[in-house]
Amino acid sequence: MPPQSGSTRIMAFCRAQQTRAERGSQRAGDAKGGGVKKWEEIMELPVTIISWLTAALPLLILLVLMLAGRWGAAEAGPVSWLIAVGMAWFYFGASAETIGFESVKGVWSAITVLYVVWASILIYEVSDEGGAFERLRHGIADVLPDPLVQVMAFGWAFASFLQGVTGFGVPIAVCAPLLVGIGVRPLYAVIIPLIGHAWNNTFGTLGVAWLGLKEVTAMEPLLAAQTALYAAAFIWILNALGGILVCWLYDRARGVWHGLPIIVVMSAIQGGLTLALSQWNDVLNGFVASSVAFAALFVLARLPRYRAEKPRTSSVFTKEAREGTGHDGGGTGSDPQDAAAIASPRALTLNQAFIPYYALVLITFAILLVSPLKNSLSAFAFGVDFPETVTDLGFVRDATSVSMAPFTHAGSFLLASALIGYVAFRRIGVMKQGSFGRIVRNTVDKSIPSTIAVIALIAMSNVMAGSGAIEVLAHGAAAATGPAYGFLAPVVGGLGAFMTTSNLASNLLFGTFQSSTADATGLLKPAILGAQTAGGAAGNMIAPGNVLLGTTTAGILGREGEVLRVTIPLFTIVALLIGAVVFLVA
Repeated sequence: MPPQSGSTRIMAFCRAQQTRAERGSQRAGDAKGGGVKKWEEIMELPVTIISWLTAALPLLILLVLMLAGRWGAAEAGPVSWLIAVGMAWFYFGASAETIGFESVKGVWSAITVLYVVWASILIYEVSDEGGAFERLRHGIADVLPDPLVQVMAFGWAFASFLQGVTGFGVPIAVCAPLLVGIGVRPLYAVIIPLIGHAWNNTFGTLGVAWLGLKEVTAMEPLLAAQTALYAAAFIWILNALGGILVCWLYDRARGVWHGLPIIVVMSAIQGGLTLALSQWNDVLNGFVASSVAFAALFVLARLPRYRAEKPRTSSVFTKEAREGTGHDGGGTGSDPQDAAAIASPRALTLNQAFIPYYALVLITFAILLVSPLKNSLSAFAFGVDFPETVTDLGFVRDATSVSMAPFTHAGSFLLASALIGYVAFRRIGVMKQGSFGRIVRNTVDKSIPSTIAVIALIAMSNVMAGSGAIEVLAHGAAAATGPAYGFLAPVVGGLGAFMTTSNLASNLLFGTFQSSTADATGLLKPAILGAQTAGGAAGNMIAPGNVLLGTTTAGILGREGEVLRVTIPLFTIVALLIGAVVFLVA
């Protein structure tokens, strides 16, 4: 039998699929007067190299503008959305109605993300106006004298802990300015927590991404248990690499060697507990693993090699921090108080500086872990229903409802914490005259560019999904690799997270596709689904929404391309390493 061409292989692959599009083909067939059709019959455009590259065009333009052109996401995002609209209209047969629905859906979905963005900026401005970051800089140096341990504490341990509790970009928005506060250069202050928190994006946030994957793929209990085990094993790899990469960024091989005891113990706790708890509790898994590890860090910091104060010679620190001549504050908010102000009677103590973040953790626990309270607050929700759409080429996009429960939303937790912090700082007496106005002005000024970027990026993602471009990208990549698809499975999960800034959304977007691909290629389904969510977790390192949160609160808005130039290669390394393991076991 002669070897199949790439196009033939793709069409053969499509015939084997039991995807969501196939399940929706009955409706589309009825609308056109026909019967049930396969994916390749309803989606009349064959998946070729031309159609695949056309589907990828908005993403390619986005990356070129941000990486090569050094555009910020606020400029590159709208251009990429326009490219996606043109691609959907001229090539994929999406009607103006479909494009309009998907764009509006993107705007509405963006509001749920922007709520976190706006509230994160606000809590930052409140903390900065009260002098909390300067206090944290001095206080953490006293508790954790080793500079590398300080960076690992905020960029890995605390970021992971916040991801276990809240997620939705909060770890980046909170930890980036905290790292700036201890003297880390703003660019690295964004990159480090992006890497450090990624591993907890599946079982963190009280397991929401994992629960979404279980729901969309309708897992039976045995399959769920097996998939959770594989996912946790792959996540352990991501976790260990995250700790190594944080130390590598700090001081290359010397940093890894110096931080090795913490890397080994922290990864054993974070990864090991995640693996063990994957068979016990979906909701508390990431929270318990990250909490125990965060507490353990302060015990590890008492080891002799970390107890002596060391000079800040690493290039991740600002010139002022390395020379001990002051701190530039990362270029955001009001000018930080100097050491004399820290010693004044009305200055914050270390615990007082943490008041907004203590409040964030307590509010989150009180609402999300107390079921009656959570259920009561979740009862109030509002949203918009969007109808099913069918493109001229026959691609079906199911009807959806995009809703928001404001009282259980991470943005509300941040907003309440910011207000508590402001009131507390006012009572302590560290807020200067006119502080409220400055906080509001700074928050609004920083919110405008990130708002434009988030809306454009999510609208672009929705237009691509509604036109069928996402299906073309995924099916083409899978069909081209065949039985070797396991190597690519984490990359697909990462692509979903890159496009949606969410492992949950990636799992919802590609979970069924990954399951069907495993069936069609004969690969081990638990391993492929585990790779999907592990890749989606790693994809949060490069998700533009997360990057925007960090650059905004670190005061380097517009430099998202510089961040991605570092995190994309690191994500690629991580995804390929996990993919190699998946290839061996699947």
